[in-house]
Amino acid sequence: MTMNIPRKKSPNQWPTSLRYKSRAPVRSPLPSVSSDRVAGSARRVFFPLLPRLVVLVVSFYLLSAQAAIANDSIRSYIQNGGYALKTQNGSLKGFNIDKPFVPASTIKLITCLEALDFFGPDYRFETRFYRDREGKLIIKGEGDPTLTSEEVAAIARNIAGQGIGKINALVLDVSAFALEHGVDGSEHSERPYDADIGPLAVNFNALPFQVLSDGRIESGEEQTPFLPMMRTIAAQFTPGLYRVNVGAFPVEGSISNELRYSQELFTALLRKQGIKVGTAVFLGRIPRNATLILVHKSDTLKEIIRECLEYSNNFIANELFLACGRKRFGSPATWKKAQKAAKEFIHRTFHPAPGMITMVEGSGLSRENRLTPRMLLKVLEKFIPYAALLPIKHDLLLKSGTMKGVYCYGGYLQYLGYSLPFTIMLNQEKNNRDLILHILESRVRKTRPGRTAAR
Repeated sequence: MTMNIPRKKSPNQWPTSLRYKSRAPVRSPLPSVSSDRVAGSARRVFFPLLPRLVVLVVSFYLLSAQAAIANDSIRSYIQNGGYALKTQNGSLKGFNIDKPFVPASTIKLITCLEALDFFGPDYRFETRFYRDREGKLIIKGEGDPTLTSEEVAAIARNIAGQGIGKINALVLDVSAFALEHGVDGSEHSERPYDADIGPLAVNFNALPFQVLSDGRIESGEEQTPFLPMMRTIAAQFTPGLYRVNVGAFPVEGSISNELRYSQELFTALLRKQGIKVGTAVFLGRIPRNATLILVHKSDTLKEIIRECLEYSNNFIANELFLACGRKRFGSPATWKKAQKAAKEFIHRTFHPAPGMITMVEGSGLSRENRLTPRMLLKVLEKFIPYAALLPIKHDLLLKSGTMKGVYCYGGYLQYLGYSLPFTIMLNQEKNNRDLILHILESRVRKTRPGRTAAR
């Protein structure tokens, strides 16, 4: 379920390497020695010592560089931003800790914590399948964010195993959602992270395909069969492997590209099981004469959240955000209900002061979202029981948040058995978050038990 196929104009622009401030090299305190000038006994004395001398020089250089970095002021790397660190004795250290910043994907920590609060870690999303007297298959979407090709193939096998050999038409029931608009902050580009969401979506609404050098078009992955819409969308692409947001292309027919994708994938995989499936597709609700034939359940919420955080999946995050609103205020899911539910959860859980948080959507795409470093630190403290769900970066449990001009971290430093929550929030042109993180780590490592660090 990972999206690792190369894409046209790759959307993944997250920085992946540490960048340290360049410094003049430290001059060796030892005189350089040329072996050409060393003769006889002098050569015999020097060469056995050479490895030790090299180690001493390198060690001196590294220690000097580390000391220079550790002595830097964190504030000198912050033009518009802040940071916060909870020390082992419970005190709070930081800068601009009550100033709100755009958090980007670090806001996913709140979304995931809210979902765990509303549903519990063992919750599973359900998608229901009915059959009516006219031989139609009705699919009732409930917002499962993980309906991948593998899951749809398992559903098709189950239906075939019930002895159903013919389906005259598909009926898609999407009444669980009534969204007022698309995802706030989405640029509606071809890039998968801009994909819209819905109650009955497959493969995160991202379509994989391959354009061959001779112009032929194939599926971009083994588990997803070739679909008619691949031919339509891929016609404008040069040879290569792609995964694109289906909603970024013109609609053909009476239903959205997202629902067309679902219809075509279900049809193809049901046919692969030997079931004859008609081409007609309708939007509608479950008729009274329909019989429930299958309830498909997703993986546990805990595992869904692990995937959401590991791949910073915007689609999953906003499906969870809307699910909480629907749980709290009933169907259909709307952005307004989701925002209201999130606000209630945040005030019940964190009792924030005015201005500490503004949450428009759950993925971090919107630049209208706001968090203070203090608020994100509170979230990390509550998230400690689920910290193992976070991805590992720089050998730390860490969630990053990145957009143009936005560079954030939220995670945990380890010190003498303590998990110390920290946040770095930069809304500036220069990405100094790795430098700041390195300084924080250096200071925490040098802190004696009972003392605090970071200024």
